[in-house]
Amino acid sequence: MNQNAEPLCLDYFPTGVPSGISFDMTLHDVSKACDRSATGLSRVNEICFIGLVSYFEAFCKDHFASIINIEPTLLKGLRNSGHDTSIDPERLLDFRDDWVVKLGFLVSEKYDFGTAQKINALFMALLKISPFSKDEAKEYEAVLRDRNLLVHHGGTITLAYANQTSAPPANKSYTPYYDSLVVTADYFDQRLTFIRDIAAKLLRATYSALNSYIHQSGEQYSEERKKALDAFLWRYEDEPDADEHDIDDADTH
Repeated sequence: MNQNAEPLCLDYFPTGVPSGISFDMTLHDVSKACDRSATGLSRVNEICFIGLVSYFEAFCKDHFASIINIEPTLLKGLRNSGHDTSIDPERLLDFRDDWVVKLGFLVSEKYDFGTAQKINALFMALLKISPFSKDEAKEYEAVLRDRNLLVHHGGTITLAYANQTSAPPANKSYTPYYDSLVVTADYFDQRLTFIRDIAAKLLRATYSALNSYIHQSGEQYSEERKKALDAFLWRYEDEPDADEHDIDDADTH
């Protein structure tokens, strides 16, 4: 992109792919990798679950950054809410004429998207929306608790985890430091569906909120910039030979 060229719609997104499509493709891949024949401990499924949560956090950060790339004036709301929006001007020189569609990446990389509360706070400051309801935030907290148990304790049930978990699988009691969290295909699919639905909800909400923001400001978007906004609702289509375990397209209406 030269100094006078209008950015193309895909220039606003990391790797040139809208975050929703990129995340859908990732979910498709981790779903394919899940070991559906496993009936007990499965390290493959544990890794798939850990990856699922990590990729969702990356999706939230990437989408947040793309919103700022499309509408940089939203930085004012972030700053007024107490978030650090400062950027070292020298870093912009690395991008030369492309810096205008890199602002969001530089700002967002310093933010923590690791919990539902933090994600809600950031998107509330940016566009006055909350991706997680109270019940969804509690459910995501349980997802993170399981993820952290796998990452920090190899899945072995700790006393703290047992005390925090009110409904173990099959209504069985955990024996701390003896039993382990078992990631079955059903367990994985339930969490994938939950996270996929939150992502689809976030894409729809940000599309609506940014459209309202633009309308209220009276700003006119160029064709490519409008395409970038519309790309929030673009969806990844499953491969023709996708099996019954592949993820379906999220509803965008």
